[in-house]
Amino acid sequence: MKTKLFILTICVALLSLGASAKIKDGQALTGNSLTEFGKYTVMVSDAPMVINGEVVKTYELMYENTTNPIRVGMVQEEKCKTFIVRTDDFEIQYSCNNGVFGVKKIESRFQTLPKEEMDAKLDRVNYFSQRVICTNQKSEDELLGLIACYFPKLVKEDYQASF
Repeated sequence: MKTKLFILTICVALLSLGASAKIKDGQALTGNSLTEFGKYTVMVSDAPMVINGEVVKTYELMYENTTNPIRVGMVQEEKCKTFIVRTDDFEIQYSCNNGVFGVKKIESRFQTLPKEEMDAKLDRVNYFSQRVICTNQKSEDELLGLIACYFPKLVKEDYQASF
């Protein structure tokens, strides 16, 4: 158990190092996802995402080894920000609950794709390991960097080629 905790701590530390960049003056946030997707770039999107009839701040997440950008919409909740990560074939939600930031299955109010389709593409082991990513306050840029590092592991390898 101690060994697993130690390895998990090292992995989180390495991923945090990859997510240390900032979006400044409209420039891109860049880093290394330390996954097969490779280096990432996060930029403010020109085409905003509409969620529940409301236009939300939207980012484009691009990886060096993928062809299609991933859209990230940010919904400002009462105490936290909720990030909806969406492609044409996959969607997931990152949000906080009682100071804990992590992944969760997309709530029905944000859902656009069938639940069964998402469950088939979701890597359950990595999903459960990402339920708690951090427990301390992070800036929006830091949260986007964490999402860019963790997101690729949520998709089963069988479906990663479609990105």
